[in-house]
Amino acid sequence: MIKTKKIKPSLITFDVYSALVDYSSGLRDVFSECSGLSSKKSLDLVRHWRLKQLQVLQISNSLNQKRMPFIKCTENSLDFICKVNDIKINENQKKHLIQAWENLPLWPEAEEVISALIKKNYKIAVLSNGDHAMLQNLCNSYNFTFNHILSTDVNGFYKPHHSVYKLPENVLGIKSSNVLHVAGSEVDVIGCVSYGMPCYWSNRNDDILVYQDLSPMYTFKNLKGLVKILK
Repeated sequence: MIKTKKIKPSLITFDVYSALVDYSSGLRDVFSECSGLSSKKSLDLVRHWRLKQLQVLQISNSLNQKRMPFIKCTENSLDFICKVNDIKINENQKKHLIQAWENLPLWPEAEEVISALIKKNYKIAVLSNGDHAMLQNLCNSYNFTFNHILSTDVNGFYKPHHSVYKLPENVLGIKSSNVLHVAGSEVDVIGCVSYGMPCYWSNRNDDILVYQDLSPMYTFKNLKGLVKILK
């Protein structure tokens, strides 16, 4: 943990696909079912799918054109993974795999932690690269309710573009200094901190920042540290 002081933000935002949910275990079995590959091989390919998806997002940013929808980035990256690995899936299987992104399991401690924040009357939101419709379907499957869903389909760029972290102010009127963003990836941390927003890093894999001068305010192994740093 970089700092131990307690804070009381007006809003807590959560990254979805790294900080909130376990995409790899959530997609592994579906990928295995559709591809006929082993669970171990499917897990490896799901992680490569995610990496390619993130690369496609950054290409969308760099082209400086209209934002390619997240669902299309997901489809394009799946097509790539299947092609380079000679995996044959039909259109129904591909649709099933893409729809699985709307039904991903929470990390084990997430429901308990977020429920505790709600009991303390904290306002919570998702701040995610996902399309709004995909995020809404995903959030509807949980036993708690986010106050807001902030999607990059509003600002037109993906993380780590600074316009993503300005969404709480532009959409809700909440200044960045009054927001705590919960990040799950190095890229999200860098985007958040460089913008000037307080950041909590749920660093499950003990990753190391490539830019050490952009360290988050808090770093913990998972989401449990939130209850320790919030007043």
